[in-house]
Amino acid sequence: MARVINPAALREICDLVGLSQRQLGRRAGLHPNSISNIMAGKHGVDPDTQRKLADALGVKLAAITSPVPEREEVAS
Repeated sequence: MARVINPAALREICDLVGLSQRQLGRRAGLHPNSISNIMAGKHGVDPDTQRKLADALGVKLAAITSPVPEREEVAS
């Protein structure tokens, strides 16, 4: 099952751990503009980047993502 970033969860966890978008970007190796776009839900995030974000926040991937059923699962 594919996963997509949950922008609201990402913002909430950043607030809880006290990280700014800039700090999260530095920890994850991403440009601050990319973090801003991700948090705004403006574009998708590949699995590698999802993992970088989760690792930078010190959380499991499931904490910042939502599952998306595969096409075959929906058709069943």
